[in-house]
Amino acid sequence: GMASAMATTFNIGTLPIAPAVYSNVQSVAPGAVSDLYSFLFPAGALTGSGSAITIDVGTILNIDNIQVSLLDAGLNPLAWGSMGDTSVLFDQTLTVGSSYSFRVTGNAFGSAGGTYAFLASAAPVPEPAAFALMLAGLAVVGSIVRRRRPG
Repeated sequence: GMASAMATTFNIGTLPIAPAVYSNVQSVAPGAVSDLYSFLFPAGALTGSGSAITIDVGTILNIDNIQVSLLDAGLNPLAWGSMGDTSVLFDQTLTVGSSYSFRVTGNAFGSAGGTYAFLASAAPVPEPAAFALMLAGLAVVGSIVRRRRPG
């Protein structure tokens, strides 16, 4: 049987706003993976996202069932996501100045354990001009659709 891997906690500090990104490549021993990335949600941001991908080296390094969960300050799950060898969590609206964590879980089954890459960032609040431009575009599309309808 495989021994359980030790969980590691990382303090990101204030989550960077895209295009800046927090990144970490983490190697783990064979067994259960449960790493925690704590952060503060920044002013000027609207949503946060995190993703993890296993770095697959056949039977030497591999993590199965990798998943990222978003947790509140009390470590209660708010959202989670996984997709094969990649876990993706996107566009979760968060409260500025509040503490949150991402938890990366999985099962390292390679003979040397596993390695994964973790990325996280916050999306900025849209600029008023960009928001107005988006609304104008929707209005144009709506008028085109209305004119094409048979009367």
